[in-house]
Amino acid sequence: MRQSLLFLLLTLFTAGALAEAPPYNRVSLSEQASTELENDRMVAILFAQAEGHDTVAPAREVNRTVRQAVNKARQRPGIEVSTLNYRTQPVYEKGRIVRWRVTQQVRLESHEGQALGKLIGELQSDSLRVQSLGYRLSEEKRRQHIDEVIEQALQRFTHRAQRIAATLGRKGYRLVRLSVNEGRPGPTPVRLDAMVADTPLARRAGPVTIESRPAPRA
Repeated sequence: MRQSLLFLLLTLFTAGALAEAPPYNRVSLSEQASTELENDRMVAILFAQAEGHDTVAPAREVNRTVRQAVNKARQRPGIEVSTLNYRTQPVYEKGRIVRWRVTQQVRLESHEGQALGKLIGELQSDSLRVQSLGYRLSEEKRRQHIDEVIEQALQRFTHRAQRIAATLGRKGYRLVRLSVNEGRPGPTPVRLDAMVADTPLARRAGPVTIESRPAPRA
């Protein structure tokens, strides 16, 4: 996945060129570099849901289920837990409200895939259901490698710029503009039935490619 985007604009010059070269001496180049990193964070969204003839009873049931899930997750080292969307909505039949449905989500995230998988199984036994499951690259790991990828892209850019300047009979070039726009890879979804307790998290997750693409902007 694209991780960093570099915009570069250079000016070719000769030995007697003025400090501010005219626009027709400017050349735009683009270059890229990438590397693959293993996802190291597992993310799961679960939800509790209940229905009733009014909103009171299902709300009480959902609140109790979510509270128990959050308390259980907080007792597990290395697992982050938070609550998400809380919704109350009517259920219609033949144009009439026949009951009410209350839903709330619980988000779990951890480096420890096996521990999180075990907790998910326990929470499913406690009436929660899995809405989504995926993997992502942590910010810490991304930052460890992004500078290396940017350096690779700049080295390739420099090599190409020197060759172009030489081919055009110029003594060298001057970098005019440089900006960095860092993209971020999204979560990698997986099949829920693909979870295997003894499979390492990173292998289940698969690799993520981080990419640096120097591209000029006029």
